[in-house]
Amino acid sequence: MKVIIYCLISICLSLSSYAQKFEVPDSILNDVVSNQFEYTYTAKFKYKVVYPANYDTLKTYKVFLGLSGGNANEQIVNYCYYTLFDSKYFENYFTILPLAPSGRSLADIDSTEINLLIDDIMKNHKVTNRNWVVAGTSMGGFAAFNFANNRPELFEGIITFPGGLRTKEVTDKWANYKVLLAIGELDEPNWLSLVDRTKSRLEGNVKSVETFILKGEEHIISPDYDIDKVYSKYFNE
Repeated sequence: MKVIIYCLISICLSLSSYAQKFEVPDSILNDVVSNQFEYTYTAKFKYKVVYPANYDTLKTYKVFLGLSGGNANEQIVNYCYYTLFDSKYFENYFTILPLAPSGRSLADIDSTEINLLIDDIMKNHKVTNRNWVVAGTSMGGFAAFNFANNRPELFEGIITFPGGLRTKEVTDKWANYKVLLAIGELDEPNWLSLVDRTKSRLEGNVKSVETFILKGEEHIISPDYDIDKVYSKYFNE
């Protein structure tokens, strides 16, 4: 357990330290809109939004929630969108990209805060109340399970790059979840072990659970990797 915690801290720090090197072409962010609302009594909370293609105000759309790693500051969120969450498979979804409160990760926000975020999304955007998909990387990969556990009526699937269960018990609320656990081929062994343990805990308790190895990739996914390979497995297999 201490080794896993050290691994998580190291990844979180590396994401924070090298965020300034994460270059994102300006064109990638052209359609990304920033929202801000009262997150707690003492802090503002932001999330970025990408509207569905050919957005129609008379329709409602499903939500793709992309949860970034590290401290999920703006640079990290932009990079995670560029490499992980910008996909043709979600062109007809609202893509929501939360930033974490300063000094925290998305894995550290509690159930009240998760509900505040979700309620704000539902209040201010034309979204459905079911069939959402949540994806997360690193600390965001842990957060993905927290979100899904907190609002099981909303979500249908969980995708991580990587991520896993901590000590949270799997309940019958998870029975309809489709789960895909992706991990870089060159990722640290502790992450691979965590993914294997998570899969074992989920088997028989969710609709389906599979793993996916990103060939030639490390923990921080390269912009050159075709992330739709992962989403294709989720949607088509």
